[in-house]
Amino acid sequence: MSILFDSDDGWIISHLDYLNKIYEIVEDEQQNKVLNFNESLFKINTQYLRQNQIDSFKKKDANVNSLKKRRKKKSQILPEDILKENNVVREIGLKLLDKAKNLKIFTNTILDNNEESRLASKQFYLSKLQLNYNFHGSNRKEIATIAKFQNEKYVFPKNSEFYCYDIREITKKLNISNRFDLIILDPPWWNKSIRRKRIKFEESSYKMIYNEELANIPIKNLLHPFGIVAVWCTNSSSQLKYILDELFPSWNIVFKAKWYWLKVTQNDETICNFNDSHGKQPYEQLVFGVCSSNINCSLPDKKVIVSVPSAVHSHKPPLTEILKNFLKEKPKCMEIFARYLLPDWTSWGLEVLKFQHLSLYSIIETKNIII
Repeated sequence: MSILFDSDDGWIISHLDYLNKIYEIVEDEQQNKVLNFNESLFKINTQYLRQNQIDSFKKKDANVNSLKKRRKKKSQILPEDILKENNVVREIGLKLLDKAKNLKIFTNTILDNNEESRLASKQFYLSKLQLNYNFHGSNRKEIATIAKFQNEKYVFPKNSEFYCYDIREITKKLNISNRFDLIILDPPWWNKSIRRKRIKFEESSYKMIYNEELANIPIKNLLHPFGIVAVWCTNSSSQLKYILDELFPSWNIVFKAKWYWLKVTQNDETICNFNDSHGKQPYEQLVFGVCSSNINCSLPDKKVIVSVPSAVHSHKPPLTEILKNFLKEKPKCMEIFARYLLPDWTSWGLEVLKFQHLSLYSIIETKNIII
């Protein structure tokens, strides 16, 4: 199970545990194997510090630092509604983290500025594993499977289907008469920092999408009338405003709820401090919408999901076990802009097999299949 703790406030989950769980039995020719995902990518032991910050802390005395702190300009302070939202996430997150301490969910004491996970993510990006676009595949078996694809070995979860095409091809490639009960989107939002990163280090960046292209995705044709759609969103107020005021209306979707993914270290502290000015926050948002016919669904508002994030950008936590309580039995689920596969899901994205390459997994145990 990926859920380590749940309450009325939200959940504490383990992304790593979930990945290991779905590959407990993996078929590979005449053997069954047990695979474990690269745990180094989840060794987020401390808050991230840039090297210049570390050097600064070493050189400057704390008293000198306190004297040199400048008061933030009023124009830099976040709007009142966002500050209020920050406080909600902080308060709920602290309640969940107090439970985590009591249950000893996070017990790491290593303070290394995440050296192991930084190295693992750098090696992942430098591998430069490139797949040709425009392909479709599936694993129809009731067991995860290792198979060769484009001369490389990948692991495929049970009952999984995937499409690697431009999003504008979705109506041509999918049978939209067979609608989904849940659709999750993790859009590669247009972002200045990612654009700069692409120029400097292309392997760690991704193709971005304009808002108009998102609005053209035929969600109203893909979603069951009693289905749920969820969109991952950063802490950009413009992104959130676009989702609520333009994107959802273009899809004939009504806003239902907003959840928060609070990212923490193995030492049960947030990966960065909450910021009362424009800048990075330790959480992302998940915005839920429904068709008007499903407006009375039981999906609650203002829930917090706490987990240790992967060191690789946009490796979102799995929501399968959390959301199953709000869906029918054996729902049809789809992720758009997916970067890894899930059992019993359909996945669409230009990086759909990004985390499926066998090099990211260790073989823990091997058993011969008795025929």
